[in-house]
Amino acid sequence: MSAEIRRESLLNAPALMFLSAVLLIVFWILFPRQPAFRDPANLSANDALSVAYLRVLVQSDPHNAPLRLSFVQVLTEAGMTDEAAQAIDPLKRAPESGLTYEIRLAELKLSLQQLYRRPAEDVETALRARIAELVPSLLRIADKDSELSQVVTLAEQFGDPSVLAETFEQLLVLRDETDEKKSRWLAFAAKQRMAAAQPRLAARHWCEALVLEQTAKKKPEMAKSCLRAYLQAGIDQEALKAAVQMLSNAASPGLKGDAGLLLLAANIAEPMGDSEHALAWLEEASRLLPKDRSLAERVVRLQVSMGLLGESLSRAASLRTSLVVGSERHRLLARIYDWNAQPDEALDLWLSFALHVADEEAESRAFALALAKPDYEALVQLLEAVMPRRKLTAAEVDAYVKAGLSTAEPSRVEQQLRQHAERFDDPPAIMKALADVLVLQGKPLEAITVYEEMPDTQNGQQRLALARLYEEAGNAQKSFELLLREPGPPGAAYAEDYWLLLAKVSMQLGKDDQAVKAYEKALVLRPKDVEILEHLQRLAARHQDDKKSERLAHYGWDKLKRIEDLQRLMHFSWSRKNWEELDHLLSVAEAQPAIAQAPDYWYFRSIRKMARGDREAARQALRELLRLRGPEPEVTEAMIWMLLSDKKVDSALLDTVVKPYHNPSGTQPAVSPPLAEALAAAEHALGRSLQAAPRYLQSLEARPRDFLWTLTLADNMEWAGCPANANHARLSALQMFAFQRFPPGEVKFPPRLAEYLFGSKDAVVQHGADRDDFKKLQSIRERWGLTGTLDNADYFALRRQRERLETPRWEAFADAIRKKDDPAVSAQLAAISSHLERQPAGPSHKDMLPLSIDDVDRANRWLAGEAAPNKSDLNKELDVCRQTLTKIRESQVTSKPDKEPAKL
Repeated sequence: MSAEIRRESLLNAPALMFLSAVLLIVFWILFPRQPAFRDPANLSANDALSVAYLRVLVQSDPHNAPLRLSFVQVLTEAGMTDEAAQAIDPLKRAPESGLTYEIRLAELKLSLQQLYRRPAEDVETALRARIAELVPSLLRIADKDSELSQVVTLAEQFGDPSVLAETFEQLLVLRDETDEKKSRWLAFAAKQRMAAAQPRLAARHWCEALVLEQTAKKKPEMAKSCLRAYLQAGIDQEALKAAVQMLSNAASPGLKGDAGLLLLAANIAEPMGDSEHALAWLEEASRLLPKDRSLAERVVRLQVSMGLLGESLSRAASLRTSLVVGSERHRLLARIYDWNAQPDEALDLWLSFALHVADEEAESRAFALALAKPDYEALVQLLEAVMPRRKLTAAEVDAYVKAGLSTAEPSRVEQQLRQHAERFDDPPAIMKALADVLVLQGKPLEAITVYEEMPDTQNGQQRLALARLYEEAGNAQKSFELLLREPGPPGAAYAEDYWLLLAKVSMQLGKDDQAVKAYEKALVLRPKDVEILEHLQRLAARHQDDKKSERLAHYGWDKLKRIEDLQRLMHFSWSRKNWEELDHLLSVAEAQPAIAQAPDYWYFRSIRKMARGDREAARQALRELLRLRGPEPEVTEAMIWMLLSDKKVDSALLDTVVKPYHNPSGTQPAVSPPLAEALAAAEHALGRSLQAAPRYLQSLEARPRDFLWTLTLADNMEWAGCPANANHARLSALQMFAFQRFPPGEVKFPPRLAEYLFGSKDAVVQHGADRDDFKKLQSIRERWGLTGTLDNADYFALRRQRERLETPRWEAFADAIRKKDDPAVSAQLAAISSHLERQPAGPSHKDMLPLSIDDVDRANRWLAGEAAPNKSDLNKELDVCRQTLTKIRESQVTSKPDKEPAKL
C-alpha cells in the first residue's frame, strides 16, 4: 500500500474519533477541571505543558476570572513575572467579588516577586507604593485567621515590623469592625511589636486582644503571650498585675483551666514575693496535672517556705511513691516530716538518705531522731554506715556502744570499733569505748592494754579511765596509786568522777580518812547527790562519830529536804533526851507529804504522844509503824503491851499482831526475850494457854525469880490443865519472895520502844499520877514492897495478880514479911508445902493462902461454898508444865536465901 493511501486510512472518521477520545482522557488526567484552577497548588509551575495549556485556555476564555487567576498564580510561582503582570491587569480592573481577596493576594505575591528582582528605582518605588496599598486592603477583607496569617506573612517580607504594626494599629482606629477582627488585628500588631523589639507595646496589644477575644481556646495563648511580653520588657510588676487580673474569678474563669498559664503566672509571682498568689496558681495547676511530680514538689517547697508545714504533708505522702533516694526531693520530704513532728517517718527518710549518701544534715538528723526515740537498730545502721566515711564524734561513739550492745553481740561491737580505730589512727573516744566494751565482756586486762596504747597517756581523763579499769580488774591498790599520781586538782571535766572513784577504792583498801575527804570533795561538786551523803553517813557510823553524822543529817534535811535525814535528827534528839527538840522536829515533819512512809517518825511520835497521855494517837502511830515495818520484833512487842494495857483488849487486833509468830519462817528473826514475854502475855490474854506456855518457859531465861511474873505464869499453867504444877510454881514464888530480903534487880533489856509504852520509862506507870486505877496499883506495890521500876511484863503481871494480892490472907502474908515475922511466914509456907504433898491440885483449906484461881475467887466471895476435889498429879500433867516448874526450882537453888526460915 502506498503512503498516501495509508495516510488516508489514518485520517478517516473512526480513527479521528478514537484519537480525540484518547487526548481528552489525557487532558482530563493532566489538568483538573476548571474549579480546581483556583488553587495553584494543584498545578505544577515547572511544568511547561501546564503553563501552555492555561495560556491556551485563557486566550480561549479571557473573561473567565477564576481561570485567569489560576494562570497568574502559576506564572508567579514559575517566576514568569512579566507575563503574570500582563495577565493580572484585567483582574485589577474587575469589580469586587468573592475572588477579590485572592486576586489582591496574587497581586501582592507578584509585586513582591518583582521587588525581589531589584528593578529600576522608579519601578521599585511604584511597586512599594502598590504593596503598601494592597496590605491594608487585604487585612480588611481577610475573614479567616489563616487568610490574615497569610497576608501578614507576606507583609513581613516587605516592610519593617514596626511599620506593619502601625498599619494594624491604624486599622483599629480607622475601621469599625467586630471585636473578633479587632482581636486578631491586635494580636498581629503585638507580634510585629515583638519582632520590632518593642515588648511593652506588644504586651499592651496582647492584653487588649485578650479582652476582645471571644474564642475561649485562643485566650490562654494570648494571656501567656501578654505575660511573656511584659517579662521581656522587664516590667515584672505589670506582668504580675496582669496575671492577677487575668486569673481572677471575675475576669475570665476559663483561663484557670490552662496549666501552662497558671505555671507562667506562678513563675512571675514567686520571685516577686507574692507567695499567696503563686501558691494558689501552683495548686490549681497541680490539680490539672495530677501526675506531674515535679509540680507537686514545687508546691510543697513553696508551702514550706511560707511556713505551711501541716498543709505540705498531704502532697509529701504522694511524693514518697516517686522518691529517688538521695535526691533533693528526698531531703525535702525528710524535712517536712521532721518539722511536722512526725519522728517515725522523718527517721525513716533521713536514715535512708544517710545510708545512701554522705550528707551532714541527714546524718545529724537521723542520729538525733534515733537517739531521742530511742531506736537502737536505726542507730547501729546509721553509725556503721558513717564509720567508713568519717571519724565518729564522742556522742556518736557512746550511742553506738549503747545501741550495739542492745541489739547485737558485744564481739561485733568490739570488731566495728577496732576497725574504726585502725582507719582513723586510734581516736581517744573510740579507744575509750573499745575499752568499755572489753570490760563488759569480762576482759579488763585487754581493756587496760587498750588504754595503755592510747595516745597522750598523761591525759587526766585517760588516767582516770585506766584507774577505773584497774579497780574493775580487782587491783584497787594500783587504781589508788594511779589516782594519787594526779599532779594537782583534777580538771573540772572529770573532777566528780575522780573523787568518787578515789573514795570507792579508798573504802576498799580500808583508808577511811582518804575516803571521807574524797566524798566531801565530791559532795561539793554534787551538792544534791544523795548517794554521796549516804556513804559519808555510813563512814561516820563506822567510826561512831555522832557529831559528824548529825551534821550530815542537818545538811541532808536543810539542803535536800530528805525525810531520812529528818528521822536521823529525831534519833539524835531522842538519844539526848531533848524532848523539846524532838517535839519540834515532829511538828516540822507533819507538814511533809512523804512523812507517812517514814517509820522513825511514827516511832518517835508514838513515844511523845504516849508521854502526853494521848493514848489513841500513840496507838495509831504504832499501827502505822507496824504497817511500814511489818512484824518486826520491837514494834510487835510495843503493840502487844499497848493493846494489853487497855481495859477491854481488842482481841482481833491482838491476834493479828501475834499471828506471824505462830509459825515463824526461816527468814524471820529469832524471838528475843522481851518479845517472848510479850507473846506469852498476848497468848495468855487471848485464852490460848497452850500457846502461851512455851513462851512463858522461854521468858524464864531473862526473868527467873520475878515474883509477879511467876504467879502469872502459874495462872497460865492452871488454865493449860496443869493445876498441880501451877500450885507448886506459886509455892516457889512465895518462897523466893519470902527468903529474898531484897527484891530482884531490874531485868536488863536493850533500849526498846515498849519501855515508853506502859514500861520502865512510862512516868504514869511508875508513879501513878492522879489516876485512880494507878493509885490502887501503887498501894499494892507499897504493901508488897514492889517499889522498884516496873517494866512491861511486871506491869502486866501486877494487873493480872491484883485480885490475888488483895485477898486478906495474901495481904497478911505480905504484912508478915514486911514486919519480918519469920515464924508466921515459915508456918504459912510449911502449911502450903504439906498440903501440896497430899493434894498438889486440891483446893486450899481455910488456914492457908488461896493458891488456885478458883481458891482466890472463892476467897473474895461470901458463902462461896466448898471446892470440888482435884486429884491431878505433877507427873501426869503436860511436859511443858513440868519443864517450867523444873526451871523455876533451878532458879530457886541458884538463889540463896539471906536467912533461913524459922523452924516450926
